Amino acid sequence: MYGMPEERAEEHRRALRELAKHMEPYDLRCRHVERVHLPMRWGFDKGFLLPPEMDVYGGGRFVVTVAVVDVPGGGAWYLVKRPDGLPVQAYTVGDPAHAAEAIAADTAG
Repeated sequence: MYGMPEERAEEHRRALRELAKHMEPYDLRCRHVERVHLPMRWGFDKGFLLPPEMDVYGGGRFVVTVAVVDVPGGGAWYLVKRPDGLPVQAYTVGDPAHAAEAIAADTAG
């Protein structure tokens, strides 16, 4: 499979699982999403492994998607996207408790 190396994808999954643990006290539920791009040019082609994401639900509705992005020279960051896909905020992976608190505050109401 092409795309994101599996080792890197697993690092991202670990970071998302850690964030999910910190979301529970805020009554936010998380669903991990594995994304694969399957091109169909002249039949089936090799797939691309895309970065894993996590959908976050609160109050019975879909509130945000969180992905982990690697910034050259800046480490890994949680990238928070609105339901329409627009990125709205980033938090360092090194402090998942702060990221969960900020996401909960932003999605309250």
